[in-house]
Formats: sequence, C-alpha cells, structure tokens
Amino acid sequence: MISRFFGIEYGHGACAVPQDGGPALAPSAVQKMFPDAEWNFVTPPHVDIATCMIDRFGENAPVQKMIYDGTPNVRHIMIGGDHSVNFGHFAALADRMPNEDLCLVYIDAHFDIHNPESSRAQATGSPHGCNVRGLLGDGDNRWMGLVQHKPSLKPENVFFIGIRSFEPAEIEFVNEQNIFVRFAHQLTDMNAVYDTVDTVRKKIANRPFVLSFDFDSIDPTFFPDVLVPEKNGITVEAAKYMVTHFRDATSFEFVEYAPNGDKQSCDVVQQLISVIVNQ
Repeated sequence: MISRFFGIEYGHGACAVPQDGGPALAPSAVQKMFPDAEWNFVTPPHVDIATCMIDRFGENAPVQKMIYDGTPNVRHIMIGGDHSVNFGHFAALADRMPNEDLCLVYIDAHFDIHNPESSRAQATGSPHGCNVRGLLGDGDNRWMGLVQHKPSLKPENVFFIGIRSFEPAEIEFVNEQNIFVRFAHQLTDMNAVYDTVDTVRKKIANRPFVLSFDFDSIDPTFFPDVLVPEKNGITVEAAKYMVTHFRDATSFEFVEYAPNGDKQSCDVVQQLISVIVNQ
C-alpha cells in the first residue's frame, strides 16, 4: 500500500496561453478522494498570465526547482499539475539513483519531446511539451542547471504508449533515436494492450522505472476533464490494465487532470489511483 502523495499545484506550463486553474486544481481534488493519506504540496507563488507569457521557461524554472527539492525520498504518487512537472520530479529521482538505469513509462496522447526551439517553431512554445526532451539532456539551460547527473534519461529507456498527436520535429527525433512507441491506433483492442505491456515489461526487465500517466491518453468520450483532449484515445479498461501491470514502479505520476465537474472523469481518477494505493 502507498499512502504518500506529492501534489504539484501548477498548470502554467500548459497551452499556448497559460491559464489559472485547470490541472493546478487536481491535487486538492485528489486529496479529497484520499483524505487519510500523507500529503506534501508544491504551491508556487502566483504569477499573472501576462508576466508568464514574457518568458515561459523563466516562469517555470523556479517551479521545477521546488519540485526537484521537494520530491519525497520514499515511494510515492505525484499528482500534477501539467506534464512539465515530470521534469523536476524524474530528474530528482534519477539523481538519487545515479548507479541505476532508471526508465520512464510514459502513457500520454503526446510525446512532449520538443526542445524549446522546436516547440516555439512548430507547437505552442509551452514547457509541458518539452519535459521528456529535457530529461534526455536537451532543454532550457535553467532546467538543465538543476540536474547533477546528465542526462537523467537515455532514449532506450523511454517507453511511449497511447501517442496520437505530435509535430514533425517530435516524430523525427523519436525515429532518429529509435525510441519505443505504441500509438493509440495500435491499441484498439485489449490483446494489443496486453502485448504492449508484456513487451515493455520484458525490455525494462529488473530495472527501476517511473510510471507517468497523463489523463489525456484516455479518449475524451470517457474522460473530458483535460486541457488538451485528443480524440481516438485509449479506453478506461486499457488504462486500468496498464496502471495495474506497472504498479511496481519506483514512483508514479498522474498529471493533467483538469477538474471541471465531470463525474465520470472524477470516478476514473479515483479508480486508477486506487489501483496503486491499494496494491
């Protein structure tokens, strides 16, 4: 059983124009689902949207340091927050395990593997599309300055599942680096899901890994409360199977739940996190 939660009340790293609320509200919403657990929070000081827009990564970098410094030393569940929070969290874990070959299982509709330049050229320029690339050693200098052992992550240790929306620079980089990916259209039946999980488990073998689950991986028909919904996503059944079969992760990340009153979304959040809490 895991009873330690790490809540990141931050959502300015998402979208072309950052907004207050959204995934920043998720930690408090999830705390109400698990009130008896032990919680630690990162609550960044408020920065107005206009100031944030001047330098997206400059606004984000102090938050990454708060996450890096605050990451618990025990096995835990991190609740974001937009997906940029993965950078500081995973980097902290990797720096504490310098002799381990830490892997990342990344269940998401998006690669989040831009560098800042390609994101500004082809996407929104927002930090939440750049965190995986940063972990691979190519990111904003203010992010990179946090990391003791660079890179935090090797290309062969990244496993993308559920991808269905990306820019040319991202897929080009993924192909160049021979990074593992299973697209959402390859996961339309449960046999394909079983095979994907089995393949990833064999590749990871006995190495430690972090499970990073973005709720926009799920089809918005079943889970509308996200900032960046993408049609033709995975089913709730597939999501639950994957979380269940990766429940031995070193630590967990659940991100980009943007509570907006949808009961179905709320129920799915509680179901998936309960798989980890009650193991």
